Amino acid sequence: MKLYIVRHAEAIERNGTVAEEERYLTPKGRITFRQTGAVLKKKGVLPDLVLTSPLVRAVQTADILVEALSFEGEVQATASLAPGFDLDALRLLLDAIGPCRKVAIVGHEPDLGCLVSSLLGLEAPFRMKKGAVVALDVEPTVREASARFRWLVHNGRKPIRKLEDAGAE
Repeated sequence: MKLYIVRHAEAIERNGTVAEEERYLTPKGRITFRQTGAVLKKKGVLPDLVLTSPLVRAVQTADILVEALSFEGEVQATASLAPGFDLDALRLLLDAIGPCRKVAIVGHEPDLGCLVSSLLGLEAPFRMKKGAVVALDVEPTVREASARFRWLVHNGRKPIRKLEDAGAE
């Protein structure tokens, strides 16, 4: 299975006036993620399913993603991808949706970085910047060290193809 792991784009900072779950994307976050989406489209990325955290900033990122990719399939907001998401939650989520060959998940740090580290069998944390997209080839069993790094795209730049250049420490 191909798994596209997407960290939400830049959102407004915590300021005490907007609830955490209601924080929304900044204009800069929208622009830079549209650029990233254009790179993904050029690469031929087209998932079978897009899953997103229900938090506003993640849903907005997923909306930009599906627009950029001309995706006409299903987009599901699921509490499973809210902060606190991990490898076990991914397994349960993928079991619940059934067979898919290409899935995009949109969520939050540090959860997504920990997920990437776990899937790649890394000891050190993988840091995902806001608006970054990591593509992995994952074995159907979705277990630790069951994935292969394909590439990372961030800020609309060309893909990074070496894991050591992509955020692994």
